Amino acid sequence: MRGEQLSLFCDKYERIDGLVSEYFWAYHAGMADGDGCFYNKKDLRYQIGLIDKNIIKELADLYQLKVVKPKGKNKKHKQLYRVSLCTKNGRHFISRVAPYLVEKRNIIKEICKEHNIEIKDVAPIDLSHRIHWLSGYFDAEGHICMRPSFNKKSNNYTFKFNLRFTSSNRFVLRVVRRIMNFIFNRDTDKKTLLNMYEKKENRPNHKQCYDLEMRQTSKIHLFAKAFIPFIKVKRKINTFKRIAKYARFCAWQKWQFGHINFKKNTELRERWLKASEME
Repeated sequence: MRGEQLSLFCDKYERIDGLVSEYFWAYHAGMADGDGCFYNKKDLRYQIGLIDKNIIKELADLYQLKVVKPKGKNKKHKQLYRVSLCTKNGRHFISRVAPYLVEKRNIIKEICKEHNIEIKDVAPIDLSHRIHWLSGYFDAEGHICMRPSFNKKSNNYTFKFNLRFTSSNRFVLRVVRRIMNFIFNRDTDKKTLLNMYEKKENRPNHKQCYDLEMRQTSKIHLFAKAFIPFIKVKRKINTFKRIAKYARFCAWQKWQFGHINFKKNTELRERWLKASEME
C-alpha cells in the first residue's frame, strides 16, 4: 500500500484507490479466479475464505470490515478466515479486479451489465500485471512440494521438487502455462515447461480437475527467486526459501542440483555463489 497523503474530502473509495496500486487489484483478481466467490442472487457480494489470515485481513482492513472466523465442524481442520464485500464495497471491488480476471471474466461481465458497474480502463495490461495475477492465482490454486526421496543409484537421499496448479478449468491453466513459458522458457525450442495431467476423480457430482505441473528443478528454483516478493501465503514463501537455501548449499558443496552438476560446471557454481552473496 502506498503512503501518500490523501485529501480529507475524499470519499471511502477514492481513499482506497489512493492507498493501493493496480498490482494489488491484479493480485486479488488472481486470488478471486482461484478461491473467490461472486454472488448475484439476493444481493451483489464477493466473498473469500482462506486459512491464511494475512490475505483476508489485508482486504478487510482496506474496506474497514471485520474478519469472520466461522466455526469448523471438524476440530482437526485449520481455522478458516472470511471476508465479504457487499453492496457498494462489492461494486467497487468488482470494478477494480474485472480487467484482470481470467477464469471468471465472462461471469463478471454479465454482472457488470446487469448492475451498471463501470469497469475501470487499465489497458494495456502488461506482463508485470500478469505476474501479479499469477502470484494471486498461485496463492489460491498453486502448490509447491520439496520432499526427501531415496536415490537407489547413488544410494543416498535427495530432494524431489514439484510445482503445480490445479483447476477444473483447462482454459485458465493454458493461460498460466503461456505466461510461465513466456517468462522462463524464452530461449528454448518452444518445448513447454509445464505439462497438464488429468486427475483421478472418484467422487460423484464433482468436476474433472487437471494438474499443470513443473518438475524441472532449476526452473522451480528460478520461479521461487522471481515470485517470493509477490506471493503472500507464508507457508509457500517458506518452502521457496528452503529451495533457494538448498540450491545455494548444493553450489557450496559442489553437489548435483537437478540437472546442474556444480562439481563439473565450476563457472556456473561461481556465478550462483556470487549471486547468493549479493542477496
